[in-house]
Amino acid sequence: QAQQRFAVASNIKFLPNWDLGLSYSNVQYIPGVNSSFRDTAIFNTAGIVLHWRPIPTVDVAGGYSYTRATHANGITASEQYQQFNLAQFYYISKRTEFYALEVYQRANGNTLGSNGAGNIIKATPTIGDGLNGSPSSSRSQVAIGVGVAHRF
Repeated sequence: QAQQRFAVASNIKFLPNWDLGLSYSNVQYIPGVNSSFRDTAIFNTAGIVLHWRPIPTVDVAGGYSYTRATHANGITASEQYQQFNLAQFYYISKRTEFYALEVYQRANGNTLGSNGAGNIIKATPTIGDGLNGSPSSSRSQVAIGVGVAHRF
């Protein structure tokens, strides 16, 4: 029926070429009459990212996030996700950069299957929006990407 979202983030520059980002979010999925689940499902996520810019044209980052769902919809061992990220950026101009991303995600616990309430399955990782159609068949998933970004 509805979603409620709350998020807060902060970025702290503690040395000229080092900064630290912290974030927290709480997302609630509230069931409606035609929902395939009964109880409100709540996901809490905390994350941390460390950036290092050794020279003006290079930016390197490493991050970690942890997500845990509440016990709801008949699930007693609720899902948990841990994700580790590495990113490298090389700026060739003010508007263009090459980048590489490496991600590892591990899922634990249980979640609802596509049939909704009563269809409890093992949680599997799905890294980001780009891989939502490709969840892992195991508890772990790795993704690597490279590309060019240009801002107009």
